[in-house]
Amino acid sequence: YLPKIFISINFLLSMVLIGQTLQAYKGLSTEQLLLFVKVLGFESCEINPAGTSLENVEKVISKVGNMKLTFHLPIQGIEGYDFSQEDKTEQINDVISLINNYGDKLNLILAVVHPPEGNGTIEVLARNLKKLKIPIVLENVVWYSNDEFKEMYEKLKMELGEQLKGWLFDVAHSYLRNGKEHYLDILDLLPFSELEEIHLSDCLEGEDSHYAFGAGILPIDEILSEIKERGYDKIIVNEIDAHPTIWAVLDSYRKVARKFKKKLYRKVTFRLAITKPIIRAKLKKNKII
Repeated sequence: YLPKIFISINFLLSMVLIGQTLQAYKGLSTEQLLLFVKVLGFESCEINPAGTSLENVEKVISKVGNMKLTFHLPIQGIEGYDFSQEDKTEQINDVISLINNYGDKLNLILAVVHPPEGNGTIEVLARNLKKLKIPIVLENVVWYSNDEFKEMYEKLKMELGEQLKGWLFDVAHSYLRNGKEHYLDILDLLPFSELEEIHLSDCLEGEDSHYAFGAGILPIDEILSEIKERGYDKIIVNEIDAHPTIWAVLDSYRKVARKFKKKLYRKVTFRLAITKPIIRAKLKKNKII
C-alpha cells in the first residue's frame, strides 16, 4: 500500500495551480474582485502595483484567506516604470516594501519580472530584485527574441542565484514575436524543468490584447493540449482583462480547470450557476455591465 500512497501524495503535491490576474476594473477594487473570485472558487490570483499598493494592502489581505497569490512587478505598459530603471527608485522601493512587509500575509509565492525595457539595465534590475524576499521568475516578452531572452535569463541567473526560481512562458508574447509556426519553440530552447509559470490569454494580430479565450487568434485548445502533454504541473495564470465580457473571463478560467483539474472545474461551474443571477444584478446596479 505504501507505494500507492506515495504516488497519490506526490500527484497532489505536483498538481497545477490555476490563477487569474486581478487589478482594479470599472470602479471595482482589487479587494472587491478578490472576494468575487473567491466566492466562485478560484484557487489563485496574480496581483500587481496597479491594483495593490501600500494604500490598500490591508484591505486586500482581509480578503485573501488561504488563497495563494503571485505578484507581477511593475512594467512600462501599465505602471509606467519597471525595476530596471535607475530614476524610479522611490516607486520601486514602495513595491519592495509592499512585498517584503506584507508578502507573508498576502500568501505571495513568487514575483514575476520582465527583462529591462527602454533605458533600463540588467545591473539595476538585479540590484533591485536582490532586495526582495521572494522567489523571482523571468517572463518572455515581445521585444526579445528567444535567443535574447535565453541570454538574459542566464545572465540574471548568475546575478540572482537561487532567488531566480525559473522562467515564465507568456504564450501570447511568443505567438506575436515568433508566429504560429514557431511560438512553442521556446519550450525546447529553455529548460522545461525550470518553467515555473505560464501566462495565458488571447490576442489580436500585432496586439498583446489580454482577451478572453476565443476573442482573438490564438489556438487555445492546441496550447492547452501541448502544455498538458509535456507534463506541466506548476502555475498557470490567465492574464485576461474583462473582454469581451466578465463572463468570458470566467469561462476561460473554467476551460483551463477542465483541462487540468476536473474537480476545480466542477466547483467553479456549480458556484457560477448558483451565483450568476446575483452577480449580474449587482453589476448592473453599479452600471458595470
